[in-house]
Amino acid sequence: MYTIDTLLSDLDTNTNALTELLLEVDVAFFDRLPSPESWSSAQVAEHIYVLDRFIYSILNGEIETSTRPADEKVTLIQSVMNNRTRTLNAPDPIVPLGKVKDQQIIITKIITARKDIHRFIQVADLTPVCLAFTHKGFGPMTRLEWILFLIAHTQRHFHQLKNISEALQPLR
Repeated sequence: MYTIDTLLSDLDTNTNALTELLLEVDVAFFDRLPSPESWSSAQVAEHIYVLDRFIYSILNGEIETSTRPADEKVTLIQSVMNNRTRTLNAPDPIVPLGKVKDQQIIITKIITARKDIHRFIQVADLTPVCLAFTHKGFGPMTRLEWILFLIAHTQRHFHQLKNISEALQPLR
């Protein structure tokens, strides 16, 4: 089982790594597509932010007491998120709309969203199952599983952000 301190540390480490990756992107290329079928760094950042806010609303939504360990699905979640050979398509609620253009603004929004989740972790019981949304692949998840999903999801996009930067490198 995860301790609150470990979970907070993992979230903070994940947020710092994301921020560093986004800041490494040249501002002139932040909203540039490396190819027509790819997302820009701005779109990836927007996607992460929208998912963070969506998960925060799920965490604060209706819950029920769980009859299983709060971390039961974590290994499965991490396995799916770490599998880079499998393409995962974002569902409509979290597809980036391409409205984000300013690097600093989206970084600030992500940090603010993560601070909200950080505070939530400090005060909430993370064992209940969230009823506000059922994940298409993982089914009903506990608050703890949603938070760990958020971290694993962001880590999955680290690779994508690095690939976008590499693809745009010859244009500099």
